Amino acid sequence: HAAARLTGVGVATIYDVARAAGVTAATVSVALSGRGVVNAGTRERILQCALDLGYRPNLVARSLSTRRTHTVGLVIYDITNPFYAEVALAAEQTARDAGYRLIFANTTIDPDFGAELLQELAGRQVDGIIAMPGGLRADALRAVAETGLPTVACLWDEEQSVRLPYTVGVDFGAGGRQVADYLLDLGHERVAMVAIGADSETFLRAREVAFTDRLAARGHAMPAAYWQWADSTLESGYQATRVLLDRPEPPTAIYATNDIMAMGVLAAAREAGVPVPSGLSVVGFDDIKLARYMSPPLTTIRIEKDVLMAEAMHVLLHLIEGEEVTPLPSRIPRLIERQSSGPPVGQPQSPRRKEVVGTV
Repeated sequence: HAAARLTGVGVATIYDVARAAGVTAATVSVALSGRGVVNAGTRERILQCALDLGYRPNLVARSLSTRRTHTVGLVIYDITNPFYAEVALAAEQTARDAGYRLIFANTTIDPDFGAELLQELAGRQVDGIIAMPGGLRADALRAVAETGLPTVACLWDEEQSVRLPYTVGVDFGAGGRQVADYLLDLGHERVAMVAIGADSETFLRAREVAFTDRLAARGHAMPAAYWQWADSTLESGYQATRVLLDRPEPPTAIYATNDIMAMGVLAAAREAGVPVPSGLSVVGFDDIKLARYMSPPLTTIRIEKDVLMAEAMHVLLHLIEGEEVTPLPSRIPRLIERQSSGPPVGQPQSPRRKEVVGTV
């Protein structure tokens, strides 16, 4: 067997494969690259020998000949948030399927550091970058793209996206409007919101502004007392909810603009003895994997992370190949109803409810 004839310590080389297959190293190179013409039977023999020997191409040599490293960079917001951990995993899987390795960097929500990370990734000669908002300025990303390095912006809001070269996005505003309609259709009138801080970036504000605008448009403008700022953490969601539940007329529904803060809302309600959903409906945003396992399972807006990262990688690979890219429309997220929400006590279910809500 070819593998049994490989002796000594080390890694199989292209010459080992050539000897095992009875061909020249040049023929092996052509067969493994997929370029040029090699007899089908010979190609099959070479591939089998390479598999038997455990041959792995010299990526350094390949990068010198192709001027590619077969690596891509992913810049994310905050890896401690499960949403971004899920995004990073989806990106890594998509990159691997395409034959690329992923380098990811966390901005720690610092725009100056984020700009440094972009330059550092470009200096490492990655073949392209996918950048998510949060700790990144649009001008810093645009500056990298203008150097010719293939760059894709993922999940940026529409206002920023028009100033960026290639984007894969979500209509966050549509998600906020769905939450407002859903809670009003359930019959809630005292609706509160736990939103990420007033100085947060616009991609986070869209889900908040659209929600409050839709409430106002339907005659339920949110009082200032029902609006609490938080900082995208479980603890901040918990503390904001304690304040809301201490109001003389506490809300019957709370919308948290991400799922991590919604976990804090649920914890505060549980500690205060407020039953969910009969005493308080809770809705989040993102649909992280933990959402369906919360107690009770969380109603939330689903962002299809796997699909988005596949689309972003698809666009990036076309750019790397120098191909034309057709702009993609922003994806519309969808409300997923679970057991954390329902009508307020004594309120009958709206007949519109099943028409506007996705279920799992």
